[in-house]
Amino acid sequence: MKILHTADWHIGKKLHKHELAPDFDLFIDWLCQTISAREVVLLLISGDVFDLANPSSEARKQY
Repeated sequence: MKILHTADWHIGKKLHKHELAPDFDLFIDWLCQTISAREVVLLLISGDVFDLANPSSEARKQY
């Protein structure tokens, strides 16, 4: 069984007022392609998925 482990996505984070949403979209595309190409059975996410305890609706949509 192949497991892919990722951590600390911090969806919704801004870096010096720069929106990282487009970068996260690229990450998700890469992640989906990798899961498919490598026939991953389980995706394990540890750490923070969102950057804030109460994420914005935009951040929730990305998740």
